[in-house]
Amino acid sequence: MVFQYSDRTMFHGNQRLLIAQLDSKTKYSDVIKGTGLVSVSAMSDEANVTNIAADDVPDHATIAGASLLKGTLNFLQLDPDLRVKFFGQDETQNGKGYASVGQYPQRLVQYATLGTKRDGTRALLVTVYPNMSVTSKPSKSTTTDSSETPTAVQWEAAVQASGSDFYTTKKGLKSAEFEYLFSGDEVQKVLDYIDNGGIILPDYVPGTTTVLANSQATSTTRSA
Repeated sequence: MVFQYSDRTMFHGNQRLLIAQLDSKTKYSDVIKGTGLVSVSAMSDEANVTNIAADDVPDHATIAGASLLKGTLNFLQLDPDLRVKFFGQDETQNGKGYASVGQYPQRLVQYATLGTKRDGTRALLVTVYPNMSVTSKPSKSTTTDSSETPTAVQWEAAVQASGSDFYTTKKGLKSAEFEYLFSGDEVQKVLDYIDNGGIILPDYVPGTTTVLANSQATSTTRSA
């Protein structure tokens, strides 16, 4: 008997960053389309895990605290709405700059990663953090240009993510990170939805359309 593997799929890159205010289980607003996302680091879970001993077994039972993910986001540019509504910066008096003031709003963060199955079928991975916030001001480093290797400036910001009562699993459980997998004809439908400012909510199905008004996605309808 030959071992049967599942469909082989590879994902690569990150794009189509959206940041929004999650207002309820069915509603979101104030959608920001982020430009210049370079990378999202591995998000490590810093929740406390307690082992309870019994019958001379040190880990007879294990209890974990609420998930708290920590990592970093890296950008090649920080646009004004991203600076103000996610990084919590304030505009300078002359209107030409921004400054960090230590106020970091909590937002839903979503980005897409394209993929391909072995048979050439398109695949898509959408990652959603229902409740993410910056934990320090974005930092940057600069180096002098040379004639051969100019170095682009990048901004890096530490972030943390936790669960939200508005965003849960099928069993009603909270999580700090959700991953959605789509393939075939679903992919373009999902990308079109995202390109229109659509956030993947837990009950989203491919074919849903979103209506945007004044940069706010306030209602959703499902196509037949």
